[in-house]
Amino acid sequence: MYLKLICLVLITTTLFSSGGYDNGTSAGKGKWDLSLTLNPFNYFAQGQSYLILGYGLTDQFDIHGYYSYFHKGEDNYYFGLFYQFYKSKRLNLSTAIGIRKYRNQSTTHLFFPQLLYTLKLRDKLSLGGSFVDIRNQSMNNRIGVAEDVFLMWDLYENDKYKINVTAGVFNPVLWQPSSGNWYPTYSIDIKIK
Repeated sequence: MYLKLICLVLITTTLFSSGGYDNGTSAGKGKWDLSLTLNPFNYFAQGQSYLILGYGLTDQFDIHGYYSYFHKGEDNYYFGLFYQFYKSKRLNLSTAIGIRKYRNQSTTHLFFPQLLYTLKLRDKLSLGGSFVDIRNQSMNNRIGVAEDVFLMWDLYENDKYKINVTAGVFNPVLWQPSSGNWYPTYSIDIKIK
């Protein structure tokens, strides 16, 4: 049953879906999610440093956003609403809508629709990612679908916070990785309870 659902979601959403820098599990009511990725000393030519922040308004509904620093001056930020519409022991599915703006440009993108997923593989290991349909602000021009997929390992948890590390790949829409279609990513994720 789960395999059929996952295949159906992944196949159909690549036609018109969204994603980006997040997974399908909500923060939970009154909890903060913080994700940090650093590109120290701009070591990776196409890399960026970014901070993602989410807050659970209810157990299924979050506000979330990010700020991305890119050493070539294309810093951007995003703000959106996130809704987890399916939750089971092994699979979480969510959708979101949001707006991305660039700090030094008038460019604005609408991220809609989005599909975000988290699949629990083992006790401390999950597969997560997203599909994001990126459109211009008036929604009449579809730019493309950004995709990311990553493995998330639960590193540490106590009564106050939970720490995960992730490693994965990102398929961008607005730029081409130097080799192939996918770019490697990593992050440190902290959930504050």
